Amino acid sequence: MARYVILGASAAGLAALEAIRERDPDGEIVMVSKEPPPCYSRVALPYLLAGEKNLGQITLRADDYFRAKRVETIWGKGAVALDAQARQVRLEDGQNLPYDKLLIATGSRPRIPPIQGIEEADVCYHWTLADARKIEEKAQKARDCFVIGAGFISLLTINALVKRSSLKFTVVEVAGRVMPQLLDQGGASLLEEVMRRQGIELLLNDTAASVERRGDGRYSIRLSSGRTYEADIVICGTGVEPNIEFLRGSNLDIGRGIRTSERQETNLPGVYAAGDCAETRDFQTGAPVIHAIWPTAVEQGQVAGANMAGDNLSYPGSLSWNVTELFGLTCASIGEFQERPGLEPIVMEDRAVGLYRKILLDSEGKAAGVVLVGRPSDAQELGVLQAAIRRGTKLARWKDHLAHDRAAFGLIAFDALRAGLAKR
Repeated sequence: MARYVILGASAAGLAALEAIRERDPDGEIVMVSKEPPPCYSRVALPYLLAGEKNLGQITLRADDYFRAKRVETIWGKGAVALDAQARQVRLEDGQNLPYDKLLIATGSRPRIPPIQGIEEADVCYHWTLADARKIEEKAQKARDCFVIGAGFISLLTINALVKRSSLKFTVVEVAGRVMPQLLDQGGASLLEEVMRRQGIELLLNDTAASVERRGDGRYSIRLSSGRTYEADIVICGTGVEPNIEFLRGSNLDIGRGIRTSERQETNLPGVYAAGDCAETRDFQTGAPVIHAIWPTAVEQGQVAGANMAGDNLSYPGSLSWNVTELFGLTCASIGEFQERPGLEPIVMEDRAVGLYRKILLDSEGKAAGVVLVGRPSDAQELGVLQAAIRRGTKLARWKDHLAHDRAAFGLIAFDALRAGLAKR
């Protein structure tokens, strides 16, 4: 009887568990999580922070689920070392877990930027349930909040707090626009306009040089430009990095993340990786990449789990795909979102109604990417467009409509249906 060990109890780990159990009803499964229970949805934490959902509503799996699946769970103990020769993982408490097949799905963690004093200043991050509770507690007694980084996580956090507090926000971003990894200049400028109307101060092309917590509990922040600010809370959101430090010295092939094959296998026998810690191939370019998003982690976990249990599935590569709602706008990008030689941008912009949409077509007229900032109703066909990008659907004949028709995504859906990409 095979023994499977899964490190990580989030998107990739849970998807792998399901895939294993479907194919091997009798195998022994051990799931390890560094965090205490419950097993929750990380992407739903902003809803918890906003007061729109409670902990029960963002819990992914309760204890009875694991009992029903006959899974041994180990909570609150992370892995500290991998001995691939002995086929065992050592945990924080010194326990050694033997395995026949191992999945590393340890996810990612907030990146700590090289800012003087930041590690001593007790700043907030927003990545775990404990982080969300810490921010919630501090926000109840605060007047102002300084945010380092204007990326995906930072803006989701601000958007959540705006809904339930009267905090004054100041945001510093080293790039020249907000959400530089998700939006182009046109889409970002529309979002910035809405944020400023809501009283959020944006400091672009600048960064924090130092953070100090004073004796009265308030923070002093000095920027590279020389400007100084004070705040009751400092939240840092400058990206994430894979949770793979415990693997150093294990002979695992590591680049930006754990390098994997199309089967989500690593270079070590019986060891697989999936999710935010795994380096796979970009679907469009073939380049090594980590797309740290929930759907990608689920897909990789399904492939890894299936192959651990004896199947032979291949992962086709990850496609960058981010969709979220911020300050009343839907913000999305799929595939390539930056213009470059060989891509033709088709742009529709209507500031009066709050819409920016850019679709990029390649030299053959195929959809290569999209950027959208608009109302939720403008995003109804994004899923179909994502399928069109994956299938290489030609959309060139709709160029005039895409540039002038707000409802042009419906035309894309029609083309996709004709190509068999979507079901009625």
